[in-house]
Amino acid sequence: MRISCVLGRHEAGDHRVRNRGMTFACCDGCGRELVRSRKAWRPVPKGFRVVWRRAGAPEAQSAAQLLFDLPASGRALALSRATARRPGRIAATVELVALGTRGLAWALAERFRAWTRALLAPRPHSRPMLSLPAG
Repeated sequence: MRISCVLGRHEAGDHRVRNRGMTFACCDGCGRELVRSRKAWRPVPKGFRVVWRRAGAPEAQSAAQLLFDLPASGRALALSRATARRPGRIAATVELVALGTRGLAWALAERFRAWTRALLAPRPHSRPMLSLPAG
């Protein structure tokens, strides 16, 4: 397994499958199933799995499926927690550390932005006060 895969930066392989507007592939480094989002390849969400099979004869769709855009029978993503791969302890720990680091970096960046906004904010111009001792 590559370090980029451990850090969540999977690279899609050459074998890509398009189905109903979505693109699926396997990672070159670890073999994890990926789905194409708007910008990048993402791992298939937990609880879902991709069923790889050869294209057969097109299935007949009923009027309800066309009207409500329901998936054809047997084509829905399976919700099986039993078949979902569970990460090992080390992979889960690395993922937890990566998420914690990402959260810390986000919080620090937000604090830095607030500090720079406070520095660049216009300040009211007032005359300096001079206090002299009496007498």
